[in-house]
Amino acid sequence: MKLHPSVIEKLLLIYTNFGGFQDEKKLKDQLLKLDLTPYERKTTQDQEVILVDTEEYMKMLNNQQ
Repeated sequence: MKLHPSVIEKLLLIYTNFGGFQDEKKLKDQLLKLDLTPYERKTTQDQEVILVDTEEYMKMLNNQQ
């Protein structure tokens, strides 16, 4: 299972903003808040499952209706 590029960008932003504090408590708290959803990406050859941000995924679903 892979991470969607947008999730990687979000992780980097979290590490940049909340890393480096004592005991990394703020970083751990932010990572615990991260909500990911498995998404089955259908390509021509296979079906790949990737993790996407749940909030972004729900927005995309609502926009398609």
